[in-house]
Order: sequence, then C-alpha cells, then structure tokens
Amino acid sequence: MAYINMFKKLSVLIAATLLATQIQAAPTVAATKNEPIQVKLENFKVSTNNEGKEVLLVAKEAKPGEVLEYRATYTNVSTKAIGNLVATLPIPKGTEYQAKTAMPVAGAEATLDNVTFAPVPLMTPDKKQPISPKEYRALRWKVSTLKANEAIVVSARVKVSQE
Repeated sequence: MAYINMFKKLSVLIAATLLATQIQAAPTVAATKNEPIQVKLENFKVSTNNEGKEVLLVAKEAKPGEVLEYRATYTNVSTKAIGNLVATLPIPKGTEYQAKTAMPVAGAEATLDNVTFAPVPLMTPDKKQPISPKEYRALRWKVSTLKANEAIVVSARVKVSQE
C-alpha cells in the first residue's frame, strides 16, 4: 500500500507541475521508518546541441510540442532485500507517451485506466491492432527483488500535448 500512495503522490505532482508548465526538478519522496524505498523523480527536456547530438536538460518549463523524459529511481534504503516491487511512472494528462521509449524495455507494462496493466505495446481486445501510445496513462515494471542499498531506474518520454 505504501508504494501505491507514493505513486499517487508522484502522479499528482507531475500532473500539477506539468499543467502549470513549471516543472520542479528532482522532487524526492523520502523513505520513512515504515517505507524502505526512496523514490526520486527527475524531469528532463530532450533537446539537441549545436552538433546535433541529443542532450537532456533539467526541465523547468514545458511548452506544447516539447518532449520530456521522466526518470524515476527506486532505491532500497533498508538493510534487507525488498521483494515484489512495482516501479511505476505516471503519464500525466496533457502529455502523450512516446512509443518505444520505456526503459528498461524488458518487462514494461502499460495501462489506459491505471487499473489494468498489460505488456507494451497494448493491443485492442481482438489483439489485431496496437492501441495508440497517446492513450497510455502509466507504465510499470515488476522487480522481483531489490537488494539492500540497490536501485532501479525506469524512464520514458512524453510529448506535451498541443491541445
């Protein structure tokens, strides 16, 4: 339950800051005595430098059409291994997930309703066509074991909607 509450807090934080176009860099949800996982969420604007190479800049503002990379680091700050961790990245309203940017690729799942998750890419009920990534509302990765003092980083890119 603690992980679900952290996810809800992160989701609200991202949505509120993005819609206001003022993105706070690296907000952190700290572990408490009852929560051995620390989550650090970072926001980067995807840009190119003068040489045409891709660079990530700390995002302080976001404008329609810009691409952002969300990166969440889940760190086990306890002295024991944690089992069955679910690392989740929300895709806030006002943004569109960019296909094939979920990292790590292996094990990535997505949802349209924040309830039912399935492997990426999501497919229509008849399994004949992929569902548009623009409709994804969150991504998640199941981590069977996260050892003490270890971390996992998950990331994905979104485009700020033009609408």
